[in-house]
Order: sequence, then C-alpha cells, then structure tokens
Amino acid sequence: MIFGAHTVTTRTKHTHKMRTKTLLIAAAVLAATVISSEAQVYSANIVGYASTVLPGSGAFTMINAPLQGTNNSVESLMPALDAGDTVFIWTGAGYYSSTYFGGPDGFLSPPNDWIDQNSVTTNSPVVALGQGFFYETGSGNQETNTFSGTVVLSNSVPLAGSGAFSLVASTAPISGSLESTNFNLPLDAGDTVFIWTGNGYYSSTYFGGPDGFLSPPNDWIDQNSVTTNAPNVTVGQGFFYETGSGNAETWNQNLIVH
Repeated sequence: MIFGAHTVTTRTKHTHKMRTKTLLIAAAVLAATVISSEAQVYSANIVGYASTVLPGSGAFTMINAPLQGTNNSVESLMPALDAGDTVFIWTGAGYYSSTYFGGPDGFLSPPNDWIDQNSVTTNSPVVALGQGFFYETGSGNQETNTFSGTVVLSNSVPLAGSGAFSLVASTAPISGSLESTNFNLPLDAGDTVFIWTGNGYYSSTYFGGPDGFLSPPNDWIDQNSVTTNAPNVTVGQGFFYETGSGNAETWNQNLIVH
C-alpha cells in the first residue's frame, strides 16, 4: 500500500484472466440510517437493515458489514452477490481476493463457490465485526446490497502497531465525526486516518486532546499540513487507521443501552 502516492496496488488472478490491477478503490456510497450519530439511548436487541450501493463501471468500494448476520460470511451477508463479484480482504500487508461464481448465474456450488487469487476453489470469505473490506462488481453494473441483522453496540476492534495499517469500521451502524464519543476511537496524538475519496486517500492526523497541541474544532492536521476538523464517515464505511506511537491500540465501542 503506497499512501504517499495515494494508490493501492495488488495482483489478482481471476478464473479466466490474470492481470495486475492498480486499485483506485472507490469510496462506498452508503444509503443507511439505522442509528443517528447523535443518539445516546437505544433499545436492546435492535434488528434492522442497511442498504449499500456498490458502484459499477469497474469501480471498487470500501465497505463493512454494519449489522451482525446469522454468520459473518460474505455470502450470507450480501444477497446482492452476483457471479464475478470479488472481495478483497486486507491482510496487514496486502490483499487476499476471492471471486464469487456460485448462485443462479454462476457455475460452482456451495460450499466452495468462490475462486481465490491463486485460482483455487474456496468457501466464502468471512469478515469480523469492525473489519473493512473492498468489493468489486464483476459485471460492471451497479448493485445494491441490503444488509440485515442485529445492531451490535459493544465491541473491541484491534488497531495494529509497529507502523502497520488497519482497515476498520464502526461496529455499530452510525455515521458522523470520527471524533464523536459515539465512535469512541482511542485517538492519541499522531494517529492518522485515511479516507478514500474516489481517486485517492485523504489523510488526517490527530493532534488534539491531552497529548496533543491543537484545540477543537480544528485539532487535526491533514496531508496538506492544514489544520482541519475530524474526518466524517457514513454508515458502513471503512477506513484505514495508523497509530502514531507505533504501539497497538484497541478501539472499544460501548454505546449506552436502556
């Protein structure tokens, strides 16, 4: 991953072709309002849905599963799956890709109805709560996926240290400022967030709070060395996170339930 150049390069092997892609991974166009980012009180055992638009025309989308399904395999989470759709899972140093060829339009059968980047049949990728991933529609046509399941209000998401990048997302389906107490990111001075803009990454580094030297609302410094406010994300939108100290951190979300 080359953040300075704001591109991501990966190699992917599909069943009928092998090619090198430079992934200019498009930001998710997410249409979902399961929980308002301003809400502070919720009901227990919330069940809901969230619709995510997956753009066509060869675009890539960074998403996550904003609700807990029966299980967290991509095949169970995403009823919009069509033959040729590809999922890219961040491994910490690159991507592991799998292409779907099951279902009515495909030619494989469960449980091994996917073909991975090594041209080996495999079962569905599994994504953890709070884990972002990338998605490409095989047909090039726009798709809309409706996630359904249980709202998860409490969870812990690991943030890697040692200069590694973590591809993460809010466990709870909320939107708004990443500095919001609803997100409850562990923000420490020097932590950097990378948001995909559609043709590159826009990065912002946090320098507010007790360990920083800036004050709200402009307690971030962006890639252009300009002070700015906190990045915003929509429901189900993933982002990259780098800890400034190099130490591993834990992102604990625990929204209030009455």
